[in-house]
Amino acid sequence: MAENAWQVADGLYRILLPLPWAVPFVNAFVVESRGQFMLVDCGYHWETGLRALGRALKAIGVPPHGLTYLVLTHRHLDHASAAASVQQRWGGRVLLHSRDIAMTPAGPEEMADWARRHGLNEERIARLLSSNRSPIERLPDGTEPLDSTQPLRLGDFAFEVIHVPGHCPGQVMMYECQRGWLLLADQVLNVLAPNVWALPGNGEDPMGDYLESLTKTASVEASLILPSHGMPQKGGLREAVGAMASFHEDFARRAAECLTDRPQSTWEVAQAVDPHRAAASGIGSSLLSEVLAALIYLERRGGAVQVAEGRWARSER
Repeated sequence: MAENAWQVADGLYRILLPLPWAVPFVNAFVVESRGQFMLVDCGYHWETGLRALGRALKAIGVPPHGLTYLVLTHRHLDHASAAASVQQRWGGRVLLHSRDIAMTPAGPEEMADWARRHGLNEERIARLLSSNRSPIERLPDGTEPLDSTQPLRLGDFAFEVIHVPGHCPGQVMMYECQRGWLLLADQVLNVLAPNVWALPGNGEDPMGDYLESLTKTASVEASLILPSHGMPQKGGLREAVGAMASFHEDFARRAAECLTDRPQSTWEVAQAVDPHRAAASGIGSSLLSEVLAALIYLERRGGAVQVAEGRWARSER
């Protein structure tokens, strides 16, 4: 349809949007039926991404203010931060799960206190604050909660809204069961890598939530898998889900093996889990939040003890 837009199936289009980060692209999807259009995710709020999205929507045939829905699978910047600008130009009711609507970004003082409690030194904290960008931005006025109790209908299509928390408290997948389409969001990555972070406001037990939601994902009978990063593929969902679950379970086991009888800070455990990455990291907050998610998961299942906030020891159980 355009240099960054492809028709995947009748009424279904993939748009590749650039990102200004190490992960260079994110997918958005357009669904069209009976003159109605739904855009699922809209990319990062910067001029390059907005121009790429605009070119693709025009090529697909979406008229100005022609969107019926702008569905946000979750509130991370690469999926949702352009929502206000996109709605202003292309219209549509903006829909997002209520748990993500309720998210509030942590301010600098809250982030500094969080990092300090979990063992980052003042130099790393200063770098964290100087480079910190909230993972979320303000939503468009009138953003509505997605209703996961009934299908979201667009013309001849009916999409089941499947809540899969963990990666983000309100992340959803969109499933068109008659055609077997599964818009996967970030539920399964195209590489084996940590996919959950215990950051302020990101849920009480993100790894536990994520592993439970992976079980839910594996039960979906999908023939066409449409991830937010990487290529669409036919089949292979259960294998991909199993690989992600095994990766995170192994990560938690590694964290448990690094615990001792002596209380350690979260950052000390993180350094033991991945010393190379801890030494190479300029800030360390990503590794810290990944290991913290594993430790919270272990604590809730008897595999670790938090003897004080941000200090951990091996469980006697």
